[in-house]
Amino acid sequence: MSILFAIINKKDDGRGECKVKRMKTIGRIAAFTMMLAVFPNVTSAASFTDVSAKHGAKQEIEYLVDKGVIKGFQDGTFKPQKEVTKANVATMLARALKLDLTNVKNPNLPDVPTTHTSYKEIAAVVNAGYMPGGEFKPYAAITRGEMARAITNAFGLKGDGSVSFSDVNSQYWAYKYIDALATNGITIGYEDGTFRPAASLTRAQFSSFLARALDPAFVKKNDASGVSTIPTVSASKKPAGTVSFNFNENYIYTYSTRTIAGGDQWHNEEMKAIGKNGDGWMVWEMNVAKKATYKFQTRNTTNNFEYTLPQAATSVGGHVYQLPYDAEIGSTWEHKGISYKLVAIKNTHTTKAATFKNVYVVESIENNKKMQTYYANDFGEILKLTADGQVQRELIRIKLVH
Repeated sequence: MSILFAIINKKDDGRGECKVKRMKTIGRIAAFTMMLAVFPNVTSAASFTDVSAKHGAKQEIEYLVDKGVIKGFQDGTFKPQKEVTKANVATMLARALKLDLTNVKNPNLPDVPTTHTSYKEIAAVVNAGYMPGGEFKPYAAITRGEMARAITNAFGLKGDGSVSFSDVNSQYWAYKYIDALATNGITIGYEDGTFRPAASLTRAQFSSFLARALDPAFVKKNDASGVSTIPTVSASKKPAGTVSFNFNENYIYTYSTRTIAGGDQWHNEEMKAIGKNGDGWMVWEMNVAKKATYKFQTRNTTNNFEYTLPQAATSVGGHVYQLPYDAEIGSTWEHKGISYKLVAIKNTHTTKAATFKNVYVVESIENNKKMQTYYANDFGEILKLTADGQVQRELIRIKLVH
Protein backbone atom coordinates (compact mmCIF):
# COMPACT_ATOMS: atom_id res chain seq x y z
CA MET A 1 0.00 0.00 0.00
CA SER A 2 1.05 3.59 -0.51
CA ILE A 3 0.94 4.73 3.07
CA LEU A 4 4.48 5.71 3.83
CA PHE A 5 4.95 6.56 7.47
CA ALA A 6 8.59 7.43 7.20
CA ILE A 7 7.70 9.32 10.31
CA ILE A 8 4.06 9.70 11.28
CA ASN A 9 2.81 13.11 12.20
CA LYS A 10 1.38 14.56 13.87
CA LYS A 11 -12.23 25.69 9.51
CA ASP A 12 -31.03 31.97 3.99
CA ASP A 13 -53.37 41.20 -2.95
CA GLY A 14 -54.90 42.93 -4.66
CA ARG A 15 -56.27 45.48 -2.26
CA GLY A 16 -56.13 48.47 -4.57
CA GLU A 17 -53.88 50.54 -6.75
CA CYS A 18 -52.23 52.37 -3.84
CA LYS A 19 -51.17 49.08 -2.31
CA VAL A 20 -49.72 47.91 -5.62
CA LYS A 21 -47.78 51.13 -6.14
CA ARG A 22 -46.46 50.95 -2.58
CA MET A 23 -45.27 47.38 -3.10
CA LYS A 24 -43.53 48.36 -6.33
CA THR A 25 -41.78 51.18 -4.52
CA ILE A 26 -40.65 48.81 -1.77
CA GLY A 27 -39.42 46.41 -4.42
CA ARG A 28 -37.36 49.15 -6.09
CA ILE A 29 -35.89 50.19 -2.75
CA ALA A 30 -34.99 46.59 -1.96
CA ALA A 31 -33.38 46.17 -5.35
CA PHE A 32 -31.44 49.40 -4.97
CA THR A 33 -30.27 48.40 -1.48
CA MET A 34 -29.08 45.04 -2.74
CA MET A 35 -27.26 46.73 -5.60
CA LEU A 36 -25.41 48.96 -3.15
CA ALA A 37 -24.30 45.90 -1.24
CA VAL A 38 -22.39 44.68 -4.25
CA PHE A 39 -21.59 47.90 -6.09
CA PRO A 40 -20.76 50.44 -3.36
CA ASN A 41 -18.10 53.09 -3.12
CA VAL A 42 -16.23 51.26 -0.36
CA THR A 43 -13.18 49.63 -1.86
CA SER A 44 -11.07 48.49 1.08
CA ALA A 45 -12.02 45.88 3.68
CA ALA A 46 -9.69 47.64 6.07
CA SER A 47 -12.10 50.62 6.07
CA PHE A 48 -15.19 48.62 7.07
CA THR A 49 -16.28 49.93 10.46
CA ASP A 50 -17.92 46.60 11.42
CA VAL A 51 -15.10 44.23 10.43
CA SER A 52 -12.51 44.35 13.14
CA ALA A 53 -8.96 43.11 12.88
CA LYS A 54 -9.99 40.09 14.94
CA HIS A 55 -13.01 39.15 12.79
CA GLY A 56 -12.79 35.50 11.75
CA ALA A 57 -13.45 36.23 8.06
CA LYS A 58 -11.50 39.47 7.74
CA GLN A 59 -8.83 38.02 5.46
CA GLU A 60 -11.39 36.38 3.17
CA ILE A 61 -13.43 39.60 2.94
CA GLU A 62 -10.30 41.59 2.13
CA TYR A 63 -9.32 39.05 -0.51
CA LEU A 64 -12.71 39.27 -2.26
CA VAL A 65 -12.71 43.07 -2.06
CA ASP A 66 -9.27 43.19 -3.63
CA LYS A 67 -10.49 40.95 -6.46
CA GLY A 68 -13.55 43.19 -7.02
CA VAL A 69 -15.92 40.35 -6.18
CA ILE A 70 -17.72 42.00 -3.28
CA LYS A 71 -17.85 45.40 -1.65
CA GLY A 72 -19.51 47.05 1.32
CA PHE A 73 -22.29 49.54 1.85
CA GLN A 74 -22.21 53.32 1.36
CA ASP A 75 -22.24 53.90 5.12
CA GLY A 76 -18.81 52.28 5.35
CA THR A 77 -20.02 48.95 6.74
CA PHE A 78 -19.86 45.42 5.38
CA LYS A 79 -22.72 44.01 7.49
CA PRO A 80 -21.04 40.62 7.95
CA GLN A 81 -24.01 39.13 9.83
CA LYS A 82 -26.58 40.15 7.20
CA GLU A 83 -28.14 37.24 5.30
CA VAL A 84 -26.85 36.82 1.78
CA THR A 85 -29.50 36.50 -0.95
CA LYS A 86 -29.58 34.37 -4.08
CA ALA A 87 -29.12 37.50 -6.21
CA ASN A 88 -26.06 38.42 -4.11
CA VAL A 89 -24.57 34.98 -4.64
CA ALA A 90 -25.20 35.07 -8.39
CA THR A 91 -23.53 38.47 -8.64
CA MET A 92 -20.50 37.38 -6.66
CA LEU A 93 -20.09 34.18 -8.66
CA ALA A 94 -20.36 36.08 -11.94
CA ARG A 95 -17.68 38.51 -10.79
CA ALA A 96 -15.43 35.85 -9.29
CA LEU A 97 -15.51 33.74 -12.46
CA LYS A 98 -15.46 36.76 -14.77
CA LEU A 99 -18.53 35.57 -16.70
CA ASP A 100 -19.29 37.36 -19.96
CA LEU A 101 -22.27 39.68 -19.34
CA THR A 102 -22.50 41.08 -22.87
CA ASN A 103 -25.54 40.00 -24.88
CA VAL A 104 -26.36 37.44 -22.20
CA LYS A 105 -29.12 35.03 -23.22
CA ASN A 106 -32.45 35.55 -21.42
CA PRO A 107 -33.19 32.43 -19.34
CA ASN A 108 -36.81 33.64 -18.98
CA LEU A 109 -36.96 33.52 -15.21
CA PRO A 110 -40.52 34.54 -14.16
CA ASP A 111 -39.35 36.62 -11.18
CA VAL A 112 -36.22 38.18 -12.70
CA PRO A 113 -37.18 40.69 -15.40
CA THR A 114 -34.56 42.22 -17.66
CA THR A 115 -34.91 45.44 -15.63
CA HIS A 116 -33.67 43.73 -12.47
CA THR A 117 -30.45 45.28 -11.17
CA SER A 118 -28.73 41.87 -11.15
CA TYR A 119 -30.42 40.49 -14.26
CA LYS A 120 -27.26 39.99 -16.29
CA GLU A 121 -25.37 38.27 -13.47
CA ILE A 122 -28.31 36.01 -12.59
CA ALA A 123 -28.88 35.15 -16.25
CA ALA A 124 -25.22 34.34 -16.80
CA VAL A 125 -25.03 32.09 -13.74
CA VAL A 126 -28.26 30.26 -14.62
CA ASN A 127 -27.21 29.83 -18.25
CA ALA A 128 -23.91 28.37 -17.07
CA GLY A 129 -25.75 25.80 -14.96
CA TYR A 130 -24.37 27.03 -11.66
CA MET A 131 -27.78 27.87 -10.18
CA PRO A 132 -31.18 26.44 -11.28
CA GLY A 133 -33.68 28.24 -13.49
CA GLY A 134 -37.44 28.51 -13.02
CA GLU A 135 -38.57 30.64 -10.09
CA PHE A 136 -35.28 32.13 -8.92
CA LYS A 137 -36.43 34.09 -5.84
CA PRO A 138 -33.65 36.69 -6.06
CA TYR A 139 -34.43 38.35 -2.71
CA ALA A 140 -34.66 35.10 -0.76
CA ALA A 141 -31.84 34.12 1.56
CA ILE A 142 -29.82 31.28 0.09
CA THR A 143 -29.51 28.15 2.22
CA ARG A 144 -26.30 26.32 2.95
CA GLY A 145 -27.44 23.40 0.79
CA GLU A 146 -28.20 25.73 -2.12
CA MET A 147 -24.84 27.40 -1.59
CA ALA A 148 -23.13 24.03 -1.77
CA ARG A 149 -24.80 23.34 -5.13
CA ALA A 150 -23.83 26.74 -6.54
CA ILE A 151 -20.17 26.54 -5.54
CA THR A 152 -19.81 22.88 -6.53
CA ASN A 153 -21.27 23.57 -9.98
CA ALA A 154 -19.38 26.81 -10.47
CA PHE A 155 -15.98 25.35 -9.64
CA GLY A 156 -16.52 21.84 -11.00
CA LEU A 157 -15.85 20.17 -7.65
CA LYS A 158 -16.06 16.43 -7.13
CA GLY A 159 -16.74 14.49 -3.95
CA ASP A 160 -15.57 11.06 -2.92
CA GLY A 161 -18.70 9.91 -1.05
CA SER A 162 -16.83 9.62 2.21
CA VAL A 163 -18.27 12.65 3.96
CA SER A 164 -20.76 12.18 6.75
CA PHE A 165 -22.61 14.90 8.65
CA SER A 166 -25.19 13.84 11.22
CA ASP A 167 -27.92 15.87 9.46
CA VAL A 168 -27.05 15.04 5.84
CA ASN A 169 -27.53 11.43 4.69
CA SER A 170 -26.65 10.07 1.28
CA GLN A 171 -30.29 10.39 0.12
CA TYR A 172 -30.50 14.12 0.81
CA TRP A 173 -30.94 16.19 -2.37
CA ALA A 174 -27.80 18.23 -1.78
CA TYR A 175 -25.62 15.41 -0.47
CA LYS A 176 -23.33 15.23 -3.48
CA TYR A 177 -22.75 18.98 -3.40
CA ILE A 178 -22.06 19.04 0.33
CA ASP A 179 -19.81 16.03 -0.06
CA ALA A 180 -17.88 17.83 -2.80
CA LEU A 181 -17.34 20.88 -0.59
CA ALA A 182 -16.12 18.74 2.28
CA THR A 183 -13.90 16.56 0.11
CA ASN A 184 -12.18 19.68 -1.16
CA GLY A 185 -11.80 21.17 2.29
CA ILE A 186 -14.20 24.06 1.65
CA THR A 187 -16.37 23.04 4.59
CA ILE A 188 -15.80 20.94 7.68
CA GLY A 189 -19.25 21.71 9.10
CA TYR A 190 -19.97 22.75 12.65
CA GLU A 191 -18.21 21.47 15.70
CA ASP A 192 -21.29 19.38 16.67
CA GLY A 193 -20.85 17.29 13.53
CA THR A 194 -23.69 18.94 11.57
CA PHE A 195 -23.76 20.85 8.29
CA ARG A 196 -27.20 22.53 8.73
CA PRO A 197 -28.16 22.51 5.03
CA ALA A 198 -31.47 24.39 5.50
CA ALA A 199 -29.88 27.24 7.44
CA SER A 200 -29.25 30.59 5.81
CA LEU A 201 -25.82 32.14 5.30
CA THR A 202 -24.38 35.44 6.42
CA ARG A 203 -22.31 37.65 4.15
CA ALA A 204 -19.21 36.78 6.14
CA GLN A 205 -19.84 33.04 5.91
CA PHE A 206 -20.40 33.11 2.15
CA SER A 207 -17.29 35.23 1.76
CA SER A 208 -15.37 32.50 3.54
CA PHE A 209 -16.77 29.71 1.36
CA LEU A 210 -16.14 31.61 -1.87
CA ALA A 211 -12.62 32.56 -0.88
CA ARG A 212 -11.83 28.93 -0.09
CA ALA A 213 -13.09 27.84 -3.50
CA LEU A 214 -10.97 30.49 -5.20
CA ASP A 215 -7.81 30.04 -3.17
CA PRO A 216 -6.82 26.90 -1.19
CA ALA A 217 -4.84 29.08 1.21
CA PHE A 218 -8.16 29.90 2.92
CA VAL A 219 -9.09 26.25 3.48
CA LYS A 220 -8.56 26.32 7.22
CA LYS A 221 -11.65 27.37 9.21
CA ASN A 222 -14.83 25.91 10.63
CA ASP A 223 -18.28 27.05 9.45
CA ALA A 224 -19.53 28.53 12.72
CA SER A 225 -17.37 31.56 13.24
CA GLY A 226 -14.46 31.38 10.85
CA VAL A 227 -12.12 30.81 13.79
CA SER A 228 -9.34 28.39 13.07
CA THR A 229 -9.94 24.91 14.46
CA ILE A 230 -6.21 24.41 14.89
CA PRO A 231 -4.63 25.31 18.22
CA THR A 232 -2.09 28.11 18.10
CA VAL A 233 1.36 26.89 19.03
CA SER A 234 4.29 29.18 18.50
CA ALA A 235 7.35 27.77 16.80
CA SER A 236 10.32 27.94 19.08
CA LYS A 237 13.28 25.95 20.25
CA LYS A 238 11.65 23.03 21.98
CA PRO A 239 12.63 21.40 25.26
CA ALA A 240 12.73 17.61 25.08
CA GLY A 241 9.34 15.96 25.60
CA THR A 242 7.22 19.10 25.17
CA VAL A 243 6.35 18.65 21.49
CA SER A 244 4.00 15.88 20.37
CA PHE A 245 4.27 14.45 16.87
CA ASN A 246 1.50 12.00 17.66
CA PHE A 247 -1.88 12.13 15.97
CA ASN A 248 -4.72 13.88 17.82
CA GLU A 249 -7.25 11.26 18.89
CA ASN A 250 -10.00 13.95 19.02
CA TYR A 251 -10.03 14.15 15.22
CA ILE A 252 -10.81 11.96 12.23
CA TYR A 253 -8.14 12.43 9.58
CA THR A 254 -8.56 12.18 5.80
CA TYR A 255 -5.49 12.06 3.56
CA SER A 256 -5.15 12.15 -0.20
CA THR A 257 -2.39 9.74 -1.14
CA ARG A 258 -0.62 9.23 -4.44
CA THR A 259 -0.16 5.69 -5.68
CA ILE A 260 2.78 5.32 -8.05
CA ALA A 261 2.53 1.60 -8.75
CA GLY A 262 0.20 0.85 -11.67
CA GLY A 263 0.01 4.49 -12.73
CA ASP A 264 -0.08 7.88 -11.09
CA GLN A 265 -3.37 7.66 -9.18
CA TRP A 266 -4.80 9.16 -6.02
CA HIS A 267 -7.03 7.73 -3.31
CA ASN A 268 -8.31 8.88 0.06
CA GLU A 269 -7.42 7.36 3.40
CA GLU A 270 -9.53 8.01 6.51
CA MET A 271 -8.22 7.17 9.95
CA LYS A 272 -9.50 7.44 13.51
CA ALA A 273 -8.49 6.32 16.97
CA ILE A 274 -10.38 3.30 18.30
CA GLY A 275 -8.88 3.04 21.78
CA LYS A 276 -5.81 2.09 23.76
CA ASN A 277 -4.54 -1.43 24.25
CA GLY A 278 -3.20 -2.94 27.44
CA ASP A 279 0.32 -1.73 26.74
CA GLY A 280 -0.66 1.93 26.50
CA TRP A 281 -0.55 2.12 22.71
CA MET A 282 -3.28 4.09 20.91
CA VAL A 283 -4.75 1.88 18.18
CA TRP A 284 -5.75 3.61 14.96
CA GLU A 285 -7.99 2.26 12.20
CA MET A 286 -7.36 3.34 8.62
CA ASN A 287 -9.85 2.87 5.77
CA VAL A 288 -8.19 3.01 2.36
CA ALA A 289 -10.41 4.08 -0.54
CA LYS A 290 -13.35 2.40 1.25
CA LYS A 291 -11.91 -0.93 0.19
CA ALA A 292 -9.39 -2.06 2.74
CA THR A 293 -8.94 -1.51 6.46
CA TYR A 294 -5.66 -1.41 8.34
CA LYS A 295 -4.55 -0.76 11.88
CA PHE A 296 -1.45 0.73 13.44
CA GLN A 297 -0.34 1.91 16.86
CA THR A 298 1.15 5.11 18.24
CA ARG A 299 2.37 6.33 21.60
CA ASN A 300 4.43 9.05 23.21
CA THR A 301 7.28 8.27 25.55
CA THR A 302 9.46 10.70 27.44
CA ASN A 303 11.94 11.00 24.59
CA ASN A 304 10.28 9.67 21.44
CA PHE A 305 7.17 9.41 19.33
CA GLU A 306 6.79 5.74 18.48
CA TYR A 307 4.60 4.04 15.87
CA THR A 308 4.11 0.85 13.92
CA LEU A 309 3.40 0.64 10.21
CA PRO A 310 -0.21 -0.05 9.09
CA GLN A 311 -1.03 -3.74 8.82
CA ALA A 312 -4.06 -5.93 8.18
CA ALA A 313 -7.07 -5.15 10.38
CA THR A 314 -6.52 -8.31 12.39
CA SER A 315 -3.01 -7.35 13.40
CA VAL A 316 -1.36 -4.29 14.90
CA GLY A 317 2.09 -5.58 15.56
CA GLY A 318 5.26 -5.04 13.63
CA HIS A 319 8.45 -3.04 13.99
CA VAL A 320 8.44 0.02 16.23
CA TYR A 321 9.73 3.25 14.66
CA GLN A 322 10.85 6.29 16.61
CA LEU A 323 11.05 10.06 16.20
CA PRO A 324 13.09 11.75 18.95
CA TYR A 325 11.72 14.85 20.65
CA ASP A 326 15.11 16.30 21.52
CA ALA A 327 16.14 16.90 17.89
CA GLU A 328 17.20 20.40 16.85
CA ILE A 329 17.43 21.83 13.33
CA GLY A 330 20.27 19.99 11.66
CA SER A 331 20.05 16.98 13.96
CA THR A 332 20.45 13.62 12.25
CA TRP A 333 19.67 10.08 13.39
CA GLU A 334 19.16 6.61 12.00
CA HIS A 335 16.52 4.03 12.83
CA LYS A 336 15.59 0.74 11.17
CA GLY A 337 17.96 1.44 8.29
CA ILE A 338 16.50 4.87 7.52
CA SER A 339 18.46 8.11 7.85
CA TYR A 340 16.65 11.15 9.17
CA LYS A 341 17.42 14.86 9.47
CA LEU A 342 15.38 17.72 10.98
CA VAL A 343 15.81 20.34 8.25
CA ALA A 344 13.36 23.10 9.28
CA ILE A 345 10.83 24.35 11.81
CA LYS A 346 8.11 26.43 10.10
CA ASN A 347 5.90 28.95 11.88
CA THR A 348 2.92 27.78 9.78
CA HIS A 349 2.14 25.47 6.91
CA THR A 350 -1.19 25.18 5.06
CA THR A 351 -2.67 22.01 3.61
CA LYS A 352 -6.19 21.51 2.24
CA ALA A 353 -7.27 20.63 5.77
CA ALA A 354 -6.05 23.64 7.72
CA THR A 355 -3.24 26.02 8.50
CA PHE A 356 -1.05 24.38 11.11
CA LYS A 357 1.39 26.04 13.46
CA ASN A 358 4.76 24.86 14.66
CA VAL A 359 5.52 22.49 11.81
CA TYR A 360 8.65 20.32 11.73
CA VAL A 361 10.13 19.22 8.42
CA VAL A 362 12.01 15.93 8.54
CA GLU A 363 14.04 14.62 5.64
CA SER A 364 14.42 10.87 5.32
CA ILE A 365 16.53 8.69 3.04
CA GLU A 366 15.68 5.04 2.51
CA ASN A 367 17.09 2.94 -0.34
CA ASN A 368 18.56 6.13 -1.85
CA LYS A 369 15.08 7.73 -1.97
CA LYS A 370 14.75 11.12 -0.33
CA MET A 371 11.44 12.30 1.15
CA GLN A 372 10.34 15.23 3.29
CA THR A 373 7.61 14.75 5.89
CA TYR A 374 5.86 17.67 7.60
CA TYR A 375 4.72 17.17 11.20
CA ALA A 376 2.43 19.59 13.07
CA ASN A 377 2.62 19.72 16.83
CA ASP A 378 -0.28 17.74 18.36
CA PHE A 379 -1.60 16.69 14.94
CA GLY A 380 1.04 14.48 13.41
CA GLU A 381 1.83 14.04 9.75
CA ILE A 382 0.22 16.65 7.49
CA LEU A 383 2.26 16.39 4.29
CA LYS A 384 4.81 14.19 2.53
CA LEU A 385 6.83 15.34 -0.49
CA THR A 386 9.17 13.55 -2.87
CA ALA A 387 12.69 14.83 -3.51
CA ASP A 388 11.48 16.88 -6.51
CA GLY A 389 8.73 18.53 -4.43
CA GLN A 390 5.78 16.46 -5.64
CA VAL A 391 3.03 15.78 -3.11
CA GLN A 392 2.98 12.14 -2.09
CA ARG A 393 0.48 12.41 0.75
CA GLU A 394 -1.52 15.38 2.09
CA LEU A 395 -3.93 15.88 4.96
CA ILE A 396 -7.05 17.26 3.23
CA ARG A 397 -9.62 17.15 6.02
CA ILE A 398 -9.86 16.91 9.81
CA LYS A 399 -13.12 16.51 11.68
CA LEU A 400 -13.79 16.56 15.41
CA VAL A 401 -14.97 13.28 16.85
CA HIS A 402 -18.38 13.54 18.59
